[in-house]
Amino acid sequence: MISTLRSIQRIRGSSGANRLIYYFKKLPVLGKLLKGDIYSNIALKQVFAGIVLALKVVWGFLGKFAYLGIVIYLPIVLTHKELSLAEQYALFLHIFIVLSFIVAAVSNVFILEPKRDKYICVKLMRIPAKQYMHATLLLKGLTFFIYFIPALTVFAGIFGAPLWHGVWLTLLLTAWRIVTEALNLWFFDKKEIVLVKKMSWVWSVIGLGGLLAYLPLYLGYAFVNDATGFSVPVSLVIVVLGGIAAVYIGKYPNYRSAVDVVTKIDDPLLDMNRMMKEARVADVQTKEKDFSSEELKGKAFQGKTGYAYLNAIFFSRHKRLLIQPIQRRLTIIGVLFIVAVLMMLISPETSSEFTAYLLGGLPFFVFIMNYTSIGERVCKAMFYNCDLSLLRYGFYREQAAILDNFKIRLIKLSGLNLIPAVAICLACTLLFLLSGADWGFMDAVIFWVTILCLSLFFSVHHLFMYYIFQPYSTELNMKNPFFFIVNSIVLGLSIACIGFPKASSLFTLVVLAGTIAYMVIAVTLVYRFSSRTFRVK
Repeated sequence: MISTLRSIQRIRGSSGANRLIYYFKKLPVLGKLLKGDIYSNIALKQVFAGIVLALKVVWGFLGKFAYLGIVIYLPIVLTHKELSLAEQYALFLHIFIVLSFIVAAVSNVFILEPKRDKYICVKLMRIPAKQYMHATLLLKGLTFFIYFIPALTVFAGIFGAPLWHGVWLTLLLTAWRIVTEALNLWFFDKKEIVLVKKMSWVWSVIGLGGLLAYLPLYLGYAFVNDATGFSVPVSLVIVVLGGIAAVYIGKYPNYRSAVDVVTKIDDPLLDMNRMMKEARVADVQTKEKDFSSEELKGKAFQGKTGYAYLNAIFFSRHKRLLIQPIQRRLTIIGVLFIVAVLMMLISPETSSEFTAYLLGGLPFFVFIMNYTSIGERVCKAMFYNCDLSLLRYGFYREQAAILDNFKIRLIKLSGLNLIPAVAICLACTLLFLLSGADWGFMDAVIFWVTILCLSLFFSVHHLFMYYIFQPYSTELNMKNPFFFIVNSIVLGLSIACIGFPKASSLFTLVVLAGTIAYMVIAVTLVYRFSSRTFRVK
């Protein structure tokens, strides 16, 4: 097993070094220091492989701290800092147990995870499937346990809990994840079904699990505490089941079939690219029924010229791609509004609490408006159905052309995103008025300005990210790491917004100023740099 693990690590190290070299060469100025023959320099590649390994280890520890800190700890202290440490710890345990023991156990399955690493090691390098799975599972279990201990121990200490809580909770989580791996393997062996590929099942668990995890933040109390979370009978059952599951995984005889079934869809030369490309393209592809013969004649665009004419044709012929997501968002808003009105009639007390929460929870609308925006879908459609072909011509990548297109598309996208934003404002305004809440004219102004500015902010954000990073390949893969980094920063800032005082006009001023500043910065950077970054990859 040790020799197998060494072989796997060498393969992973070489692959990681190649990726690191590739993205390092993309950096301005510094990237030019590396020549094209760097990939054949074994000694230097070993250095890069060592750097990759060190980064993986560091990220292994930091990732657990980030998960516990950003996803669990931060929402608790920002929403319920008035609670005692014991009550906060109960909330922490509740969210952690639901997300880590239930949601992650369904969405993050290692044995039957479609992964290119399995294809390379088993299919290309001919490592026996059983040896590969035993070695990687052992490494995965050990690193999972080691990475989680410091983070859970630190956060247990923050809440005043004994340090052994962190160690014991890590042991229970590791044992439980072994159980879930064995259950997925057993289900595949009996039914020949890979549960992790059933996306409707996985996303249903993620959605319901997230709702169940964060519901106590709204209620103000948790369903579990340290007594129930560290119950001796439950803990012993989990540990025993973990041992049984480990034996089952160790003796499982048919790993070759388990690897084959996931490497078929993960094969970079066969089904994976075809399936994923077809799925991505279908999402933004036009159909003949999307436009009439009159639209094809172009009479409706006779008063337009240049890029205004081009974009008018594009948006006209892609109405289905633009209107359908808007309609779905409006439907959801309407259903939620009706539910809120019914709740108001059935239980006025619950309704008043919900209304008070809405009045004070304006910063939470940062997340809502982010997911309400259709910017990412529109950018994909623009790339696949328009820019992918035109970017091959030099005139389309000139600064003036890019800026004209950017401004026209920003106005159109902002108008589309404002439709659900206005619907949210109207629905919430009616709810406030029907509930008889103390909501004056200035409160209405603050609410409307904030929601509309957030809608405009994310319109600018998605279009700016598209022009500056152009993350899509010809098959609509996203391959630009800086795209993910900037998006992560925006997500982090969104989480930080929760800390603003409730119903504060300061938040509205920050959103307004941020939107204006972002628009100015976006236009400037697009004009200066997108002629180099906006291209086909």
